Amino acid sequence: MGFEFQEGDSLTGLVLAATPELLDPNFHKTVIYIAEHSAAGALGLVMNRPLGRKLVEVTQAAGLPESLKDVPVFEGGPVKPNGLLFARFKRGHGEEEVICEIIADPSEVSGPGCVRAFAGFSGWGEGQLERELTEHSWKVCRPHVALLDEPVPPALWPAFVSDDQRWRKLQSLLPKNTEQN
Repeated sequence: MGFEFQEGDSLTGLVLAATPELLDPNFHKTVIYIAEHSAAGALGLVMNRPLGRKLVEVTQAAGLPESLKDVPVFEGGPVKPNGLLFARFKRGHGEEEVICEIIADPSEVSGPGCVRAFAGFSGWGEGQLERELTEHSWKVCRPHVALLDEPVPPALWPAFVSDDQRWRKLQSLLPKNTEQN
């Protein structure tokens, strides 16, 4: 659910939903998980732009671990779009807590969680994101485990940007594979 950003608060672990007024094609109708945020700037990952390809299809890396070959690749943002960034997402204590760990060395990816590769990332310099928030370019939201669904729900952005947040309570009741209904 959306809430007001308080100056000085960290947005790490929260989600930004681009407001309909944000027309920048890099961010239009995006849902971004903020992996890091401090006074120096922020790093985020676009969660609703899957490229429809697996890691094995986009990388030439020799010796790609078997465990990474089927990792989905997402458009992460406009910064360094030709580079790959890896992240492991884990559920927190409830449905509104998602924890992200940026993985520096993909050969060390192991353990529980949802691993995704991102072509690039979203980045903001000192004060830039805070300025965009005062311009109402973003709606700050609590995360939800629906961010980790495969395939990405087509209504992810409308759900986060909407003021109607009843879907959060209903999400756990929905079938995981709707094609079997």
